[in-house]
Amino acid sequence: MPSNLNDAASVPAALSAFLRGVERRGALFAELQCGDREAGDDALAAAMRAFRNHAGTLPMAEWPRRFWTLLAATPQLRQSAATARWPAGVQTLSGLQPLPRQALLLRLAAGLPEEEAAAVLCIAPEVHRQALASACPRDAGGQPDASAWRALAEAIQSLLRDLPPQRLARLARLREAAILGTRLERPAPATFSAAPVEARPRRRRWPWVALVLVLCAAALAATWWWPQWQAARSAGANRENGVQRLQDSVEITSEDLPEQAPAAKFDAATALLTHPDFELVLEPQDEAIARDADFLAWYAAGASAPSDAAEDASEDKAGAEAPSKATGTETTDAQF
Repeated sequence: MPSNLNDAASVPAALSAFLRGVERRGALFAELQCGDREAGDDALAAAMRAFRNHAGTLPMAEWPRRFWTLLAATPQLRQSAATARWPAGVQTLSGLQPLPRQALLLRLAAGLPEEEAAAVLCIAPEVHRQALASACPRDAGGQPDASAWRALAEAIQSLLRDLPPQRLARLARLREAAILGTRLERPAPATFSAAPVEARPRRRRWPWVALVLVLCAAALAATWWWPQWQAARSAGANRENGVQRLQDSVEITSEDLPEQAPAAKFDAATALLTHPDFELVLEPQDEAIARDADFLAWYAAGASAPSDAAEDASEDKAGAEAPSKATGTETTDAQF
């Protein structure tokens, strides 16, 4: 199975799977970078649409770096939003400059190694290390605080793990819109008229509510009672002199289904992405080694068992042939 997904038929399925895998981390990274969820979602949607235009021309191995590069370069993430507000546990991010904050979030939220994060930010590894060091929490003496770093990392992972279902549903809609190349509009805020409303006397509606409840209860009881009554009536009609008689024969018709080839359940790209040995398929050399693992293990153990068995078989064969030859000699002597 080929590992190159650059053909036009394979890109949509691979693109959807890739964006599904990074949308959660990308959303949290964008939100914590600018301090505003709506602005972060706008940046994520823009990065997804831009990545959609580049995915078909890039090898799949380069997709992660290109996606995070596009997301980190969006205008919404270059500075804190006007309505920036960070959740509890990560409020120390508010005091960081944009570059150190990006370096820290690429490490703790995106999960990128230092070399990859430096390439995403288009800076030298030394500059990235300096930005990451300046973002590290400090104790009262000005030294890096390891416990505060762990607490910050755990808080970010908790936010990443506990995204509410409504948030996940919105991210799914952003992904689908990006794949189609469209924009997902924000829901319009509710507007209220400033004109005075004439006060109207409130009517008691509880009798109508009670009537509706009674009707619903009656309908529910009827759905249970009617089939039972029909079954009892049918049983009484079919019973004569206390003996249950058989029902009349019922005509049953059948029709052969047309013969047709089964439809394919998924394409080659989806089969590659869901392959249980996806990493091995992308590395043909490692896959060849894995397939010959039993032979290599036998060879590494010495491979001496077959030689010993062959020698034992030769000795047994020689021992079996000796009596036969002796018997033949005695027979010849007896004839003479």
